[in-house]
Amino acid sequence: MVKFENDCVDCGKPCFPSCPYLKVPHFYCDKCKSEVDEGELYEFAGEDMCLDCIKDELPVVKAHDY
Repeated sequence: MVKFENDCVDCGKPCFPSCPYLKVPHFYCDKCKSEVDEGELYEFAGEDMCLDCIKDELPVVKAHDY
């Protein structure tokens, strides 16, 4: 999921709606709730997940003995 958070840096100036730190996107995995970098969140099974959680959801395929 994407949450927009206030990342104020306490610059000492008055806060303006155009401040780039007022609404900064943060990306969180819907399953483990960890924050990930932009571009490391993927839609899988109707949720936004990190790669580790997607790997946990996928079935393991065993090799066949021929």
